[in-house]
Amino acid sequence: MAYPLKETRVIQLGGQVLSYTLVRRKRRTIGFKVDFDGLTVSAPPREPYTYLDQLISERARWISAKLREMETRRLPERKWQNGERLPLLGDELELYLYRTYTRSEPLHHAGRIYVGVPDTHDAPAVQTRIANWYRRQAERHFQERVNVLAPSLGVAAPRLKLSNARTTWGMCLPSGEIRLSWRLIKAPPAQIDYVVAHELAHLKHMNHSRAFWATVAQLYPDYQRERQALARDGALYHTF
Repeated sequence: MAYPLKETRVIQLGGQVLSYTLVRRKRRTIGFKVDFDGLTVSAPPREPYTYLDQLISERARWISAKLREMETRRLPERKWQNGERLPLLGDELELYLYRTYTRSEPLHHAGRIYVGVPDTHDAPAVQTRIANWYRRQAERHFQERVNVLAPSLGVAAPRLKLSNARTTWGMCLPSGEIRLSWRLIKAPPAQIDYVVAHELAHLKHMNHSRAFWATVAQLYPDYQRERQALARDGALYHTF
């Protein structure tokens, strides 16, 4: 049987029916996570449902508080219309749509992003055009920062690829390849540099030991501040 296995379950919690995601993994511990998708419980393959429901009930107050917190932080759904504000490198771009049947590159100028599409009311097409443009900006900026920071470790700039991840900003593979979520391009440059430094440090230490964090500090001394800022503001970068 291939793991992880996911299923949706329901439980009576605080007088209300709560739907949550149960993920069966090859692990010995049980974990709880609350994010914008709701409650996720990670458990070993053979952990009984009755025991999991008992643990959820015991944590009902914490879970309910976290769910309320997520609801207050939930951002309005994007409509991809003129005047929307889109985050980029810690700043905001105002979206300006115009009609054209010629495929053209979005233009970033004076705080605006100009996007031409055949139908300005075709929200999926607008989103796709913008997301592809963001990916190109991300690849250029991330590669530049990798090239700047890698020499501090005495290593050549590793191979860089973009990921579509929503749960992690970056990863360093055993092969030495680094992958960064393209959505990180919405964050301020300092937060991006922290993530780049974090993944580069894994070239020396494939763990999160003291030596690893010392290497991160060598590359980016203010990493703790930016790490906290990214944890606080990260949801803003996942709106598309």
